[in-house]
Amino acid sequence: MRMPFNWAHLFRQAFGSVFGTRNTHRRLTAHRMGALAVFWILFIPHQIFTRICLALDNLLFPGWKKVPVEKPLFITGLFRSGTTFLHRLMAGDNENFSAMKTWEIYLAPSILQRKILKTWKKLDRLIGSPAMKWLLKYNSRSLGDIQFHQVGLWKEEEDEGLLLFLWDSLFTWFFFPDTGGIRDYQFADREMSRGRQKRKLSFYKECIRRHLYCHPVSAVYLSKNPAFTPKIASLKEAFPDARIVYMVRNPAQVLVSQAAWFAFCWNYFASPAEPYPFRDELFEMTRHWYSYPLELLKRWESSDYLIVEYRNLISRPMDTIDSLYKHFNLKMSGRYRSWLEKESRRTDEYASGRRLSLEDVGYNSETVQEHFEDIYESFDFSNTD
Repeated sequence: MRMPFNWAHLFRQAFGSVFGTRNTHRRLTAHRMGALAVFWILFIPHQIFTRICLALDNLLFPGWKKVPVEKPLFITGLFRSGTTFLHRLMAGDNENFSAMKTWEIYLAPSILQRKILKTWKKLDRLIGSPAMKWLLKYNSRSLGDIQFHQVGLWKEEEDEGLLLFLWDSLFTWFFFPDTGGIRDYQFADREMSRGRQKRKLSFYKECIRRHLYCHPVSAVYLSKNPAFTPKIASLKEAFPDARIVYMVRNPAQVLVSQAAWFAFCWNYFASPAEPYPFRDELFEMTRHWYSYPLELLKRWESSDYLIVEYRNLISRPMDTIDSLYKHFNLKMSGRYRSWLEKESRRTDEYASGRRLSLEDVGYNSETVQEHFEDIYESFDFSNTD
């Protein structure tokens, strides 16, 4: 398997993290230097180990190449539009779907890595599980609730993280807060070459095959990945029988919550020079992530996609999932329905704790209303939705 690592992007970001950082979002504070040290110490060995394990998969588990990826379901949409809530509700249906968990995405994309970790877990159990107890404590303290939604090694997460192994992902922006090369990811179908897109998605598809090889009972892969929104044409080309869910939320709410979430990520890895960085870039990205998919989906067969509104998902989760299953001709078991009814009552976990306004994060209400007027009209959004 060929892994087309984006060396140019990494070198540009690495250079920019050391030179010309004064008064920028990349400024070299003690926090930033510590984050960079941890990043490089962990990143390079893990990259090398993962590539070795992916290569060994071909020798040790050759059957993964024959695993079909049939009718995968991709949950796309704006960041902070309800994709996590929908993903975790649907991932509970393990009779229909299989979704990747955080540890599978970031620690073990290869079959061999997963086998190693499972063997380690068994050995650890023989001596009283000291390592697992520490890991559970770390998971609870460090990952339990990263401000915006619950994160954990054993929770389903967005699989954009797989593309970090190519260093060709929007997520690289979190580690290195500068705009060099970022438009390729914000406007992927428009800005990125077709060949590069195909190589990335080929690697991504092979990761899915490996995952389904490890989870043979659930044949349909379920993905949540907002970063796929600007490249759904390329996604459909790579997965012709894919089904797409596009999440929609009030633009004002998206802009506020998205600005706060991105700011949190940048402050986690760096020391930005202002509270809410790159507002203009996020605004332009958000505008495109509404207009582009909505225009493109109109040309698709209606059976291939479904638009789901955030407000309906939060207020009527059971009805929303029922409609989605009917639309895609999916069967819902009694066991899953019972589980879903309980989980549907937990909508408060997916709401931000602090209420910010557009002005709080540096936007103007009138400007937002003007630039997103068509979205407000199409979905009958108001300022209070």
